Amino acid sequence: MTGFAAGVSTPQHRATVTQCIVRLEPSALRPCGDRPALAWTLRELQRFGVDDFLLLSADVAAAAITDTLGRFLPKPADITLLDNRDDSAAGLLREAGTRLSRRFLACRGNLPAMANLGSLLARGAADGPGHPGHRLRLPAADGGPDGSSVCLIDRAAAGVPAAVLPGDALPDFALTEVAAHLHATLPARCRKALFLDRDGVLNLDHGYVGSRDRFDWVDGALEAIRHATATGWHVFIVTNQSGVARGLYDEAAVHALLAWIADEARAAGGTIDDTRFCPYHPQAQVSAYRQAHPWRKPAPGMLLDLMRAWDLDPGCCVMVGDQATDMQAAAAASVDGHLFPGGNLHAFVRPILDGKA
Repeated sequence: MTGFAAGVSTPQHRATVTQCIVRLEPSALRPCGDRPALAWTLRELQRFGVDDFLLLSADVAAAAITDTLGRFLPKPADITLLDNRDDSAAGLLREAGTRLSRRFLACRGNLPAMANLGSLLARGAADGPGHPGHRLRLPAADGGPDGSSVCLIDRAAAGVPAAVLPGDALPDFALTEVAAHLHATLPARCRKALFLDRDGVLNLDHGYVGSRDRFDWVDGALEAIRHATATGWHVFIVTNQSGVARGLYDEAAVHALLAWIADEARAAGGTIDDTRFCPYHPQAQVSAYRQAHPWRKPAPGMLLDLMRAWDLDPGCCVMVGDQATDMQAAAAASVDGHLFPGGNLHAFVRPILDGKA
């Protein structure tokens, strides 16, 4: 459907890292609820902009499992299984070879639910030239000593171009450690979700904002996103974009601006998990967009589609908007709606999130 923002190819941004090498532990291939445990790991990584997965395993069972992963993920993804019989960092990176992006994440396939990678991406966004990367240590979910790690690696600075890096395994990279932040492990489908309108909530509404030069953040917007991410919430954008229907800018411009917004959020230590926009209008000047579309607020289509994709309970969701149509869409989706009157978004949102049971 036109207007579906997930899975659209965008340039690599300073904080958004789109690739992850995932080294599969046996536990990652076991069932967890209705899907392999690995599917939950990939879902967590997709929250932070990853859509290219290199899975490394010598287990023949992995091939059958990875063929089914896509149907459990909320967004489209490229998933490649590589045979990793050489259980060393050098062998692992040799298998990945030319497929590696310049900057990539690396982790094991048993990443805990509710792991906040925002601080890792923010630290990486602030790196100067020549910095090899960072490692985020995650404690074990039960409080034990056997936590996992996620590495953010610059392949040139870390000496990866030759596909050889010292160490017996990925966690042994000599990278700067970042303070861990791991929330209580909860079933991912029980996670709370914050839906945000865009114009008038995240940015000042100058009228049909279609480019960065006209985008001015609302006070406290990045802080609100960072707080939501740090406290375990999904963060989604749902926005009417009738500027497309009016011929003022095209869908590519909307995608580009939403990708930049997500990148800015990650550089600030938060994330935008996913987005939906509706370019249609009943009186559109561009005939291809002239219709009363079920995604256009006050209709609830964008919220319903995100709740379907991410397995969300409406009772765990909150919508913040600045228009009556936002509140009508929230009510139609059985989501708790809050009308933002302007001012500082963080000051408005924080008590709502912190007070949500």
